Amino acid sequence: MNLSMVFKASAVVLFLNGLMGLFMTDQFLAMAEFDVTADMHTFGQFMGVTFIIFGMIAWKTADLAGSNLAAFGKVYAMAEVMWCGIIGYHVATGVAGGATAIGNLAISALFAALFFMKSRD
Repeated sequence: MNLSMVFKASAVVLFLNGLMGLFMTDQFLAMAEFDVTADMHTFGQFMGVTFIIFGMIAWKTADLAGSNLAAFGKVYAMAEVMWCGIIGYHVATGVAGGATAIGNLAISALFAALFFMKSRD
């Protein structure tokens, strides 16, 4: 798997999270063990659109970055580490959990490692 493919795979995960956040908001948030209120529903939809936007950026990064792709990969590695940190903190403190939180924590850790390793080539 090359770095371009890591960006595409990341984009797919971002699109899936975004679509679930936008169209299956209550279920998506409940799977993370959140109490779903009207405000959380609104915020979940906002985050869904945000994930879709990041998915579009990730999908196009390989095309747009050209010879700077490895530099973008390092930035994405840091972003994934930050997601691991905040999701891990929320899971550890008990404010989030379930399939959504644990699954995204594992996926973010995998992408952090892949972006880091493939950006060094």
